[in-house]
Amino acid sequence: MKNFIKNITGNSLKKIFENTVGIEYLIYLNYVFPSTEEKTIKSKRLSFYQQFLNQGSIYFDIGANFGNRIEPLIHENFNIVAVEPQAECVKLLKLRYGKKITIIPKGLGEKEEIKEMHIADNSVLSSFSTDWIKTTQESGRFKKYNWNNTRKIEITTLDRVIAEHGKPNFAKIDVEGYELHVLNGLTQPIEMISLEYAAPEGINLIEKCLIRLENIATNSIECNYSVGESMEWAGNKWYSLEEMTTVMRTTEFENTGFGDIYVRSL
Repeated sequence: MKNFIKNITGNSLKKIFENTVGIEYLIYLNYVFPSTEEKTIKSKRLSFYQQFLNQGSIYFDIGANFGNRIEPLIHENFNIVAVEPQAECVKLLKLRYGKKITIIPKGLGEKEEIKEMHIADNSVLSSFSTDWIKTTQESGRFKKYNWNNTRKIEITTLDRVIAEHGKPNFAKIDVEGYELHVLNGLTQPIEMISLEYAAPEGINLIEKCLIRLENIATNSIECNYSVGESMEWAGNKWYSLEEMTTVMRTTEFENTGFGDIYVRSL
């Protein structure tokens, strides 16, 4: 931190403060000066995502927040589209990446509309879903956080983003309980999609998302999952929709807490 303040002064420092606030600024510093642990996670994310992305591939980060899933990919030859509705996060993404990525400062949903977003005191938890907020608070997962503010946000659809920027080879969706609404705005299969899950309280939601993806697949889907930030396959095979549903109902899966379900269209 001291070296950072010593090496960046005047207009540059002013610019950073104008574009970040509170916890967002601290997160930004963490990205500028990553810990050894963060460097390890970054390396693992890159290796993991390179299973789905090749030179020239299109990557959609839906719910990009401050770009922790973009950072490992930024120096690779990928076309990155970040979808992020929170103004503070958009400012920071622009500060960090400039024209290296395409930023869409909107939310995604079933149709184009203006919708109220509930802003949390930690930006990663802001959500369009009051059901998700209620469920995660009641479970105790996020009981210490508050969603005291709201904003009117412009919503577009995933189909529209694809029409304007191309179909992604891989799309990461992390929208705090609004995943099904995002997928309801998609009518075409995508090679690979990841969906963040919270277990056990979010399992029903993810099951509905998998059914939606099965319905729009050309043939069918296969699923696997990664626990937490491990960036490793937890399943020893790719599962059909029925098999994945069974896996998600096990005590072992429920005890994982959170992670990502990966869905590939066949």
